[in-house]
Amino acid sequence: MRLFVSALFSVVLLVFLLVFNTQYLYAQAPVIKYTTPRVYVINKPIAPLAPANTGGAVPATIYGQVSTVADYSFVSAFFTITGLVVDNAGNFFVEDWGGNQIKKLTPAGNLSVFAGSGAAGSADGNGLAASFSEPDAIIIGPTGDFFVSDQASNLIRKVTINADVTTFAGSGAAGATDGKGKAASFNSPRGLAVDGLGNIYVADQANNLIRKITPDGTVSTYAGNGTMGSADAATPLSASFNTPTAVELDTQGNLYVSDTGNGAVRKITPAGVVSTFARGFNFPRELKADGTGNVYVGDQADNVIKRISPTGVVTVVAGSGARGGVDGVGKAASFAGTIGMAVDGKGNLFLGESGNNMIRKLVITGYTIDKALPAGLTFDATTGKITGTPTVLWPATDYTITAYNATGSNSTVLNLQVVFEIVLKPSIITFPPPVNINIDADNILHPDATSTNTETPVTYTSSNPAVAYIGTDGQIHVIAPGVTTITANQAGNENYSPANAVQEVFTIKQNQVINFPAIAVKSTCSADFAVGAISSNALIPLVYSNTNPAVATVSATGSIHIVGPGTTTITVSQAGSTLYNEALPVSQTLTVNPLITPSVKISPDFYASCDGLLLSYTATPTNGGNNPTYQWKLNGNNSGDNTDVYSSTTLKTGDVITCIVTNNDQCTPVSSPVSKPVSLSSDPFVTIGLVITSSATTVDAGTPITFKATASANVQIAPAYTWMVNGQIAGTSSATFTSNTLSNGDVVTCGILIAGKCIVNPSVTSNSITVSISIPEKIIIPNAFTPNGDGSNDTWSIAALLSYPNCTVNIYNRYGAAVYQSKGYQYPWDGRMNGKQLPAGTYYYIIDTQKNNQKLSGPVTILR
Repeated sequence: MRLFVSALFSVVLLVFLLVFNTQYLYAQAPVIKYTTPRVYVINKPIAPLAPANTGGAVPATIYGQVSTVADYSFVSAFFTITGLVVDNAGNFFVEDWGGNQIKKLTPAGNLSVFAGSGAAGSADGNGLAASFSEPDAIIIGPTGDFFVSDQASNLIRKVTINADVTTFAGSGAAGATDGKGKAASFNSPRGLAVDGLGNIYVADQANNLIRKITPDGTVSTYAGNGTMGSADAATPLSASFNTPTAVELDTQGNLYVSDTGNGAVRKITPAGVVSTFARGFNFPRELKADGTGNVYVGDQADNVIKRISPTGVVTVVAGSGARGGVDGVGKAASFAGTIGMAVDGKGNLFLGESGNNMIRKLVITGYTIDKALPAGLTFDATTGKITGTPTVLWPATDYTITAYNATGSNSTVLNLQVVFEIVLKPSIITFPPPVNINIDADNILHPDATSTNTETPVTYTSSNPAVAYIGTDGQIHVIAPGVTTITANQAGNENYSPANAVQEVFTIKQNQVINFPAIAVKSTCSADFAVGAISSNALIPLVYSNTNPAVATVSATGSIHIVGPGTTTITVSQAGSTLYNEALPVSQTLTVNPLITPSVKISPDFYASCDGLLLSYTATPTNGGNNPTYQWKLNGNNSGDNTDVYSSTTLKTGDVITCIVTNNDQCTPVSSPVSKPVSLSSDPFVTIGLVITSSATTVDAGTPITFKATASANVQIAPAYTWMVNGQIAGTSSATFTSNTLSNGDVVTCGILIAGKCIVNPSVTSNSITVSISIPEKIIIPNAFTPNGDGSNDTWSIAALLSYPNCTVNIYNRYGAAVYQSKGYQYPWDGRMNGKQLPAGTYYYIIDTQKNNQKLSGPVTILR
């Protein structure tokens, strides 16, 4: 998580530099250096000593100079100035804490009310329609909008450039609630800072917290545990503060806090580590940081402006400490209640003074020196230059000189001494032992002469300009190998006498560099070709060698002849001479590919066919070239023609077809291996027959009859059946058909549709079956008879039962006892039971015809 926070803060800082602090993008801090040590002779004028600056320019200003921008100490323009900010046009926007207003001061000196009615309140609105209650700090966000800490209202307000005032965050009630917009709360918010992404940091004074507000108004606690204290911590929410009044961000993403109650300035790193950056303050109020980590602090109670160096050293930049409004440089100036503070990106620090109701300018560019120079020498604070005539002896002393510009600062140490006289030291030049010198890649000869005199440069001449000459840059430029004498000279100065010239003979050799490009892949058909290597020196011939003569040979002139496939290493070398170094050998690998062997695949790889059908196979070659030829084989014997398709109507089960393809595009034809064989199965054609049978040919009406269809062999797929009665479709697609609604003389047939291999007649109609239906006689049952022997109606006669030989007849008396039972009814009942006449009366019968579940029942009466 800490790594993520660090990475995120890096992005924030980059945006901050690009969007908000453009002076850090287009400028850099100075980097100064003096020639040191310096020894001067008493009463002898010195040559002006100026710093060399390889960094950003330093303005010709006096660091620490204080001047008055606007003085309202004698009028009622302000009640109390607590905050100010300056825009790119030089307009000041000043917070009048006691007057509850934000006022605008133009560069021409015109003062007007920008926003606020003057009455204490928290009303939103435009310009004078809005109200504030003790506005304390004001900043400009990345989009140009202003943000104001409205201290007594416990709000953070947003003010557009058109003076539209809205409440950005805070409910108005004192509290420390995190949340979005008006759901959050503060308790006496004061100092503000903003990063390049628009995140705002708030010194929440009475809560002893540092709060953060995202651009959408979401408030969170950034640092502090809410208790009054001075605890540093590795995590921000574990630290404690005592009355924080201001916050400021530097270009590295560090957040500085004026911890007023502790008389300290605290530092919160992007990783969240909280530490005490500096102490020694009475009442630290507003603070600002420059690009190199200098932090300027308004020490309100002491009426001074202090600077904390990046290492934490605190010094007074301006202010005597006495309360006043005097302009001047450094401690010659005086202030009264420095609260507001703003920078303009041009090296000026502006101060709003609550005690004077003045706006002051403090210059923070120019040069400073940490101590007095010897009498007679002068330090120019605008240029950093030292001039004059020393009038006193002075021991060797280190002086720290610092240069400031709008981006930051840089310090260097100058050692200075004043003596009666200077005894010149000898300048003694020494060459290293002579060696053969190779020309460097930059064609500069570095003779590397040294001298006891480190204050004046060693200069050179060359005896052979055709080999090496001295350029306008003072360096020895080598243009050819050869021999030259280099003479070294050195002038003296106030500390050293001139050196005696020293000569050294240099034999300059040149490296030979072989350029040997990679060799393209070849084939065994490739023609002879040149190696293609060249050297930086064409005077010495190249030598060629080869590791595998079975692959290729190399002639003395670098011509390569291909012998066979494989790899070999070709090496190019070049001997040296008195002026040229032996070249580093360079090798390249030659790869010779064999001739491309084609392959072939036949599709389909199997046919399931019928005898006599035309079958076709297609050959697909790989690496067959542009003009391949084909040789088909049937059962190992050549067959077909020179095409990619093989066709035949005489193939039989078990036949094997193969193919060979030949690539004719190379230096010699190359044939493929025999393809993977393909085969087939071939079956004879068959004729299908269909026969239907029935479960009966003659039945009673209503009796079901089942018909069954049977096809001949070779039916491979489930057939579709169509049953027909008198030529009309009946039944379902099944091998059986059952019906109990047929009529006498109906004709039943079946059709079959068959899908299968090698079938001649896929549609077949069966034989026909004519149905015979018999209609039984109607059963009429008498309900009485007279078994009295008179020859009339003596039996219970039911003639129709003769058509039902399997019927059963059961008769019961009124008690349910059986009095007559019969299987079939050839002999009618005569009213007897076991040979004895039954008494007259009513009896009950049950007759089961054993057909179609037909059962008859009812009463029958015997009359006597």
